Amino acid sequence: MSMLHHLFHLLLLALLLCSCTSEKRQSPGSGITSKSGGADSPETVQEEPVRNDTTDFRAAFRRFFTALQAADTAALNRFIHPELGIWLIEQPGALPKMTHVHDISAFKREYQDRAFFTVAEEVKQCDLSEEPFPTFDCADMNYEAGETGYSKDGCFVWKSDKFRRSGYWDYANLTPSQIGQIKATLPLVRRSVLHTNTSFEFHFGFVDQQWRLLFAKLIYPCSA
Repeated sequence: MSMLHHLFHLLLLALLLCSCTSEKRQSPGSGITSKSGGADSPETVQEEPVRNDTTDFRAAFRRFFTALQAADTAALNRFIHPELGIWLIEQPGALPKMTHVHDISAFKREYQDRAFFTVAEEVKQCDLSEEPFPTFDCADMNYEAGETGYSKDGCFVWKSDKFRRSGYWDYANLTPSQIGQIKATLPLVRRSVLHTNTSFEFHFGFVDQQWRLLFAKLIYPCSA
């Protein structure tokens, strides 16, 4: 009986040793599986950082303004969407005039047929202040006295709701197709810049991951 008892203990020990060896062999495999699964798990996916819209626009506007001052056609054309183009608004008489181009060099201003870059002669400085546009009154305007007619002078950037409601296109002698193009573009406009010394406005939209100049209003106030 003692011999049988001794054999039983040896058999039990052998079974325990086999069990431990089996667990050790499976352990590396299970670790690789866990790591592989973790590579595709949601916890390992990093979200794109949220970009500051205001900061991003300021940087883009500085590049636009530099291109304007340098009369750099290639650099400024990069702000014009290849399909949407840019609409330029003037008012040579009682009614507004709107011109659509895809290359800024193709645009000639109504006054003396001047190039777009002559705007730089009038808009020499534009340090953006983010706040609603100041109010305007023709009665307060006196260029000789340096009074622009605005309640506050400077260069302002704000939301584009007012421009989208302005309706210049409804009085600019455009075809229904052109008006349709403009109304399809208007929802894309997100930031508007006002330069009070000239009353010029520049309206930008974020299209195809880039800020684009979609409209420019080159109208002198109280001139009609």
